[in-house]
Amino acid sequence: MLLEARGQIVIIPSRLKALIVDDNSYARAISAQHFKKLGVGQTVEASGGAEAMLLLLSEQFDLMLTDWYMPDISGAGLLQVLRDPRFGAASGMPVILMTAYPSRDNLERARELGVNEILAKPFTVEQLGLAVGRALGATGPAQAEDAFFL
Repeated sequence: MLLEARGQIVIIPSRLKALIVDDNSYARAISAQHFKKLGVGQTVEASGGAEAMLLLLSEQFDLMLTDWYMPDISGAGLLQVLRDPRFGAASGMPVILMTAYPSRDNLERARELGVNEILAKPFTVEQLGLAVGRALGATGPAQAEDAFFL
C-alpha cells in the first residue's frame, strides 16, 4: 500500500500482498523469503502462468513478481493477458520481472508488454526492495501505517 505524504511516497510493507510466479519452487521460496525480510505482509505463490491467472481472477494483489521462462504460460504470455484492459482491475498492477536470461531482446519485449521493473537472477533483498519501491511509486496513493519513505 502507498501513501503520499509531504511530497514523498510512503510504502507500507505490512499491508502489501505480492504474487510470486515461477515454475522453480526454490526460486519461489527465495523470493518469498526476500519479501518477508522487506516486511511484505502476505505472499502467494503460483507455479506457472496459468495458476497465476486463476489467482488474479479470484484475489487482489498489490504487485506481482514473475519469471520470464515457464513451461505452461511464459511471463510474456502472462503479461499479454494481464495488461489487456478486459482482464479487469488487475491489468494495471505493477509487475516485476525476474529472469536468469536478461538478454537485450527479452528486456525489450518485457518493457513492450508493460513490465514495471526487471531483476536479473539471482538478486538480493536490497535489489528487490528498490524494484518494489520504483514499481509501486508509479501507481498512486493509498493509505496505511508502519511505513517507510522512498
